[in-house]
Amino acid sequence: MLATTRLARTSLFVSKRMISSATEPSAKELAESSVIFGDRKTKKRTQEPTQENTVEDLSLLDESIRKAEYLSHGAEGATNGFEKLPSHYAKNQHIDIDQTNTNELRSILWQFDAPIRYAFAYGSGVFSQGYSTPDTQTDLIFAVTYPQHWHSINMKYNKDHYSSLRYFGSGVVSKFQEVGAGVYFNPYVEIDGKLVKYGVVSVDTLVNDLAKWNTFYLAGRLQKPVKILRDDTKIRFWNQQNLKAAASLAYMNLPEDQPFDEFQFYKNITELSYKGDVRYTLGAENPKKIENIVEKNFEYFQKYYSPIMNEVIGEKKFFLPPGFTKENANAKLQDTIFRSSTSQMAKGLFTAGVSKSVKYAWAKKVKARASK
Repeated sequence: MLATTRLARTSLFVSKRMISSATEPSAKELAESSVIFGDRKTKKRTQEPTQENTVEDLSLLDESIRKAEYLSHGAEGATNGFEKLPSHYAKNQHIDIDQTNTNELRSILWQFDAPIRYAFAYGSGVFSQGYSTPDTQTDLIFAVTYPQHWHSINMKYNKDHYSSLRYFGSGVVSKFQEVGAGVYFNPYVEIDGKLVKYGVVSVDTLVNDLAKWNTFYLAGRLQKPVKILRDDTKIRFWNQQNLKAAASLAYMNLPEDQPFDEFQFYKNITELSYKGDVRYTLGAENPKKIENIVEKNFEYFQKYYSPIMNEVIGEKKFFLPPGFTKENANAKLQDTIFRSSTSQMAKGLFTAGVSKSVKYAWAKKVKARASK
């Protein structure tokens, strides 16, 4: 039955072009070779822009911003053309879920007095993975501009969310946040009757991961459907590049001699974030998790990747972050994810505390067993 379902979901795209094996250029080389959007207002139009022209212009603008960002190293405060992006840019990232659930998630954000610039919900507490347990948490990520200031305010109003590290002050907490993937988690927090785990990350750290895959810790999470609760133009732009890169690599990992399988394509995308994950290696994750995520959220994946599939698969426009190529990407990701997931797991003993860390690890094990 499952095979029949997958066959029915197979896309009409049936051919693949061989990907160039040329070495991926450096960030500077990539930027310098990019097309600059330029000032197109000096050219008078004799007719209304067509849909094709609009797509082409947006593609050039997209490339222009990417170039400017690479050259400025994503400096805070540099706009680099973000104000030129149309209001509909990357609408695919905004997934509609049950309104009641959406309201509950937004109400959680309202309980925080510290300023949150970007926020999203993810995981089995929001998107079904085929099972649930009494200890299932609602997973949230908050991107903030100044982490130390944010923790200082948050510890004032929500000190019980933190482990004993709070006694050392927000400076120590923010230093611990920088270790590993740059995310500080407070798990098993009860907010409005919900069990919540929220992670705090700086905007710069998040953008760098989306643009360069330097830890893949949050880039991988955002490659699967999430519920954005608070948006930011710069992050949305770089997540769109992240989704293009995920689609490109997932497509490269498909068999060359077989028709395009949309279900397998989404599985390949989902699988990227588990390459080298120490929790997967230790059996702390459900072995069927990847397949369950895609099976239960297939329509969300279609919404999330619809315009990107057309660009990557239909037009054969492939994109990977600087330093990643078809030949080295899988091995490089595996090494990167192993390092970031190992350091994050070790950091959790301090940031979450021993008791919450053991509770979290046990809950993961219970989920893994329940799915077998």
